[in-house]
Amino acid sequence: MPRYFFPVLTVRPDGDLFESNKPPFGIARRKWDTSTFDLATLATSHTLHLPYQVMDVLLQHCHSEVSVEAEDLNAASSLFRSLRLGLYLTGQSPFLAPFTTTHSINDYSGINSRDSAHLAARLPEGLKTGFTSSQGKIEAWPFEMSFHCLLIHDRLEISEERFHGAVENALRWQTLQAQISSLRAVSEAAHAAPQLGSRDQSILHVWCAIEGLFPKVSTEVSFRVALYLAQLIKADDRLAYHRRVKKAYDLRSRLAHGSRRDTTHDEWLDAWGLLMDAINALLVRGALPDDDELLGELLK
Repeated sequence: MPRYFFPVLTVRPDGDLFESNKPPFGIARRKWDTSTFDLATLATSHTLHLPYQVMDVLLQHCHSEVSVEAEDLNAASSLFRSLRLGLYLTGQSPFLAPFTTTHSINDYSGINSRDSAHLAARLPEGLKTGFTSSQGKIEAWPFEMSFHCLLIHDRLEISEERFHGAVENALRWQTLQAQISSLRAVSEAAHAAPQLGSRDQSILHVWCAIEGLFPKVSTEVSFRVALYLAQLIKADDRLAYHRRVKKAYDLRSRLAHGSRRDTTHDEWLDAWGLLMDAINALLVRGALPDDDELLGELLK
C-alpha cells in the first residue's frame, strides 16, 4: 500500500524521539537540510503540483514529518487530519502541513547532487547514498498552503507517548465520524480555526463547532449550551464549568455583534480548550448524545 508524507511545520519531536511507527502512521525527525537545487530537481525531473520555490520557503520551518499508509491521497489526507486532531486532544499545539509527497523529505534531500556522480562525492557521508531520480518519480501536492497558524508555544514538542496516544485517538475518531456524519463539521472547524488570520474569527469558528453539537438549542442559548456542554464532558464541578462556558459564550456574542475586538491569546486558548474538551468527551462516550439525553442524565 502506498505511503504519503506530510512535512509538518513548527512542531518538532522531543529530544528522545527520532522515529516512531504505529500503523498506519509514522513520524520521523528531519535529518537534513534540503537545498533549493534539490527542489529545483524535483520541479524539472519529477512531478510537482505546486511551485518548488513555495516548498523551499515553507520547509525552512519544518523539523519533522508524518507519514500515512493509505490507498490513495484522499484517504491519506483524511487519516492525517484525524491524527492531527488526535494530537490536539493530547494538548499538542496546532500546526500546519503545507504539502504532501510520495517520498520522505529525508529521501529527496541531497537528490540534486546524488544525480551527479561528481557532485555526490562532495556530499556529507550520510547523504552520499540514497534516492536518485533514476530510481523513480516523486510527486507532490498542495495540502494547506497557509502561512498563518495560532500556536501554543509551550506545547510544540511531540513525544513518542503523545504520538501513540494520538494514533489511538485518530482511529477512534475515524470510526465515530463514519457513524455520525455531523461530526465532520466539528473536525473541519478544529483544523481551520487555528489557521484563520484573526483570533476573533477563530473563536467564532470554534463556537460554530460547539453549537453544532446541540442543534435543537434556539432559546436561552448561552445558558443551555453551557449546561449541555458541562454535562457532555461530565465535569467534576459542573457549576464552575457552566460558568466558564457561559463567560466564553458571552465573549463569542460580543464578537459576533461587533462590540468586542482584539481578543487575547488566553481568551482564544479558553475557547479552543472547550472544543477539545467536547471532542474528547465524544471519544470517551463513543457517541453524540442529543439535548434530551444530556438533560435526562443531569436530572437522574
